[in-house]
Amino acid sequence: MVNNNEPEKIRLRNGAQPILWHTWAGGSGLRQHLGLVLAKTTHGHHKFVTWRIASDDGVVWDCSGGHYWGQMAQGFRSYSERREQETPNG
Repeated sequence: MVNNNEPEKIRLRNGAQPILWHTWAGGSGLRQHLGLVLAKTTHGHHKFVTWRIASDDGVVWDCSGGHYWGQMAQGFRSYSERREQETPNG
């Protein structure tokens, strides 16, 4: 089942590859689109990361507030916990 509120694909400005993401409307002084992503990176010792993401157009996303992990399972746990704690309606 497709969630029509989620973009089918997102592009991270830093070049990392998104694996999972959750987005929601921003506004009220914030950027128009906000979200959370689990991504795979090619830099450094930690290959997986969860970031808060923000976008003006909903296509290209900037990343901040990274939690870095050596294994995908750790990244997935981080993504799940952050989604529950940091996003509207979990």
